Amino acid sequence: MTYLTPHLPFASSSPSLPPPSSHLVLSDTLSSPSHFATYHLVSAAVGKERRRVVWVDFRGEGRASWEAVLKKLGTPLPPASSKEFVHITPSSLPYSIPTNSTSPRLSDDGSRASLRATYDSVVPHLKEGSLVILDGLSELVWMGMSSVEVGSFVRAIFAKVRNTKSTLVSTVHADHLPLASSSTYNPRSSDSNADLLERLLRVGQGGWWRISHLPSGRSGDVMGEISSHPLSSYIEQGEKNGFTHVPRSNPLQYRLEASTVRVFPKGTGRGFL
Repeated sequence: MTYLTPHLPFASSSPSLPPPSSHLVLSDTLSSPSHFATYHLVSAAVGKERRRVVWVDFRGEGRASWEAVLKKLGTPLPPASSKEFVHITPSSLPYSIPTNSTSPRLSDDGSRASLRATYDSVVPHLKEGSLVILDGLSELVWMGMSSVEVGSFVRAIFAKVRNTKSTLVSTVHADHLPLASSSTYNPRSSDSNADLLERLLRVGQGGWWRISHLPSGRSGDVMGEISSHPLSSYIEQGEKNGFTHVPRSNPLQYRLEASTVRVFPKGTGRGFL
């Protein structure tokens, strides 16, 4: 059991991981990144559950940083040669620039933005029960890709994920959302990142963990908040079908520490009632 499981359990064979054939959207803000939630899922997958992880690293973070963090959490990553942890780092270099890397390009041979090569790199690694992480989808729209194209890519990957009874996790920035639960949301029509988030949520078939900083800024005891929202077919059945509901009006709060993350109900400060 990892640090988020007691607070955000899944009603599946593994309470630490989303159920098979589901899609979990992780949104965050630049001041409160969702890395710790991703580490929680990966730790559960490569640890007790022994699931294959396919990490598509659009942010270009690199394996070394994950190795260091997961080691601190007590769950070392499988060796680089292992087929049970697949790290794919798509390259933004155009085809006109030769490279020895086998990374898929984010453009076609006509220098047009394309995610086809990335899709073709992911699909062969899928097997039953895999955890697929599309990490940093906002990077793609910031590069100039349309939210329509990125959304279509996610839907195509999710179709393969469902066929193999795997699980998909998508991460995206959501600084455009209001921090206060009582605030009215008026998205700008030109905000492609806002459109991307809406497209991811419309995929449904899972849940949304919304991670954000505090409206008042960080404090010594609290670094951010988490709410959890079942999507589409999961809404009516809620927790019975896999996803815990934690409303935005009463979110969980968290604090990052040296080797763990402390999670507690809002208003309990250091985690003590």
